[in-house]
Amino acid sequence: MAFWAVNHSWDSFRATKEYCGFVSETERNKISTDDKIVYLGQGIVFGIFEAVELVENEFKGWKKPYHFQVKLKPIVLSEKGLVAKQLESKILLQKSESGSPNLLELNETEYNAIKKAVEEKQKELVFE
Repeated sequence: MAFWAVNHSWDSFRATKEYCGFVSETERNKISTDDKIVYLGQGIVFGIFEAVELVENEFKGWKKPYHFQVKLKPIVLSEKGLVAKQLESKILLQKSESGSPNLLELNETEYNAIKKAVEEKQKELVFE
């Protein structure tokens, strides 16, 4: 099992909480069933999910097509959003080094800290 941060917009998240999508099949295929996914956008965590299945073109309600999708099962949703700016910084750094702008692998300690903060309804998470 791996832990991932998926970086998408609030609009994408509002469109469906049952899927996250990718333009690249290679990027989507880094995720496996049972992996845990922290869904965030612009440094705000929207919720934590489990990957249930890798699918193609099941959900079509986003503004642009994301053909390669992951079907999700919610673990815990963040009611008002958890500010986690350090995650956004890690994604931006990864992107600047020609890495993925949408998918960041987390270690178990990071994942557990995020999950705990969402469960406890914290407003902000700062990694030490």
